[in-house]
Amino acid sequence: MKLLIWIKNNYSMTIIIIVAIVLRFFNLDYQSLWVDEIYTMIESNQNFTLSELYNSIVTSDPHPPLYFLLAYIFFNIFGYTALVLKVLSALLSVAGVYAIYLLGKELCSKKTGIYAAILLTINFFSIYYAQEGRMYSLLFLTTTLSFYYLIKFIKLPNIKTAILFCIFSTLMIYSHLFALFTLISQYLILLYFIIISVKESRKKFFIYTLIIGIVSIVMYIPVIGIILNNLGRESIWIKMPTLDVYTQFFKDFFGESELVLFLIVMLIIAYFINLFSVKETIGFKTNPKVDKLTFSFIIISLWILVTLLLPLIRTYTSLPILINRYFINILPAILILIAIGLKSIKSNIVKTSFLSFIIIFSLTDILIVKKFYFTPYKSQFREVSNFIIENKSSDEPVATSLAPYFNFYLNNDKFKTIIIDKPLQLFVDEMMVDSTKKASFWYADAHSKPFVLSSEATQYLEKYFTIENSIDYYDAWTKHYVIGENKLKEINVSNFDRLIKKSKSKIKYWIENFEIVGDSINLSGWAYIERQNSIKLRTKVLLVSKDERCLGIQAQSVYRPDVSKANKGNFNFDNSGFQTILKTERIPVGEYTVAIMIINTETKEEELVMTDKTFQKK
Repeated sequence: MKLLIWIKNNYSMTIIIIVAIVLRFFNLDYQSLWVDEIYTMIESNQNFTLSELYNSIVTSDPHPPLYFLLAYIFFNIFGYTALVLKVLSALLSVAGVYAIYLLGKELCSKKTGIYAAILLTINFFSIYYAQEGRMYSLLFLTTTLSFYYLIKFIKLPNIKTAILFCIFSTLMIYSHLFALFTLISQYLILLYFIIISVKESRKKFFIYTLIIGIVSIVMYIPVIGIILNNLGRESIWIKMPTLDVYTQFFKDFFGESELVLFLIVMLIIAYFINLFSVKETIGFKTNPKVDKLTFSFIIISLWILVTLLLPLIRTYTSLPILINRYFINILPAILILIAIGLKSIKSNIVKTSFLSFIIIFSLTDILIVKKFYFTPYKSQFREVSNFIIENKSSDEPVATSLAPYFNFYLNNDKFKTIIIDKPLQLFVDEMMVDSTKKASFWYADAHSKPFVLSSEATQYLEKYFTIENSIDYYDAWTKHYVIGENKLKEINVSNFDRLIKKSKSKIKYWIENFEIVGDSINLSGWAYIERQNSIKLRTKVLLVSKDERCLGIQAQSVYRPDVSKANKGNFNFDNSGFQTILKTERIPVGEYTVAIMIINTETKEEELVMTDKTFQKK
């Protein structure tokens, strides 16, 4: 009943929350888990005891434990899956929309809160991390609520508001290490209001603040080991930033959309124009209930500046620590500043136009320009692992330089495999030294790890192995090396007599590249059988001579989601891409026509099509 009454009295926020849910939950499990998310799954394993969970976090991840604990609870209730993890982040992000409404309302007005909630609902950065199984949505939520209760405490310092602020500031610093910088900004804000408060209440305000500080420190003791581990670091994977690092972060917050950024900057300017018109206060005193614009400036400026300044100092004096997602805890401040700027516009037509343009341009950028919900942008560990599972029919090992991450997908209740934690170069080097180790294997890699081999190792693999199956996905790939010389093989195509004579084939194809470079023929394109999903299809490239002698080689599969999009329908052609390199020295003298053969590994159906590409070996 109370919920229905709230919805009736807050229909605007009800609509905003519904839109926020849609934008954050739509196609939630489309992306594979990437490195950090797999880390979260491993460290929050539902089979851990609480002590094992704590030890896993302290020793493995440089972040406080709150998100991992929440994930652990969710896994034990709803099951140990990637979708459950992402649902947790999405729920926290939706809660963040309501939290920023509360903060904007408390800091300035109800309209400010509504505008801030709208801006957050369509914000690309927020939506992006709402669909990621890491702690960034939690950091946003706890930071926003922490400032909400900080403001309530400043306005009405009593035991209740002090306890609430203490609770949420503690939750904030348990969300991410960067929350410590934000906590310092909160202490500076409290110090300012201790100094300017009237003499009669100054002592009371100071005592409450002191208690809050002491409790926060005591509450953080259980994870002090994480801080010590980070302080002891002498190296880190983060690179030194460019001079425009914070400018780039600001662009990242709004998806680098030029139109959105232009409108946002205009509203920030509007905020400061409105701020500059505020009359001078006597003795720097500010009444939070009356001088709302000045009060908002004190809160927002210290929040942003301190949170930006301290990591910058540490970066240039110790180790670089600047990553855009670590600063999601200042996004609420920026959005509220923009919301106040929007509210300051006196003309309703101009105000509505600005807000409408931001909504339209933001959604256009997300849905049409970035194609956010249907474009892979994370290393596709899941897809590569599924390809291996679909095609692995023996006890062949999978070698990889990213064993813990592929192990998550390749070793579970449904599938088991032997994983060798070695990069390809080292794995091949060992086979070259010890011939007893020469055996068929899979190799998989991802996360910006290219296929790099010495010329000696490359020649060794070409001499003794054939690439039976392979595929390249977004930032992830795998190759199946089978014992046997990698060469063109004689193929019996007597069953395809009518197709060799160029009759109609079920294969749809396109040759995008066909060129002779030195002693190699480079061939690439896409091909699929009509009305069949490409996941079970394997492509061979054939050379058919005039006397219908046929030589063939297995082509490497290439991930081509664009082919599926171009052929709108119920069939998936994402694996229809292929590429191969034919060594001319291995081709007998003669004239050849290039053909494409596709085999359905499940039904054993075979189809062949003659192309218009020809080649002559003299």
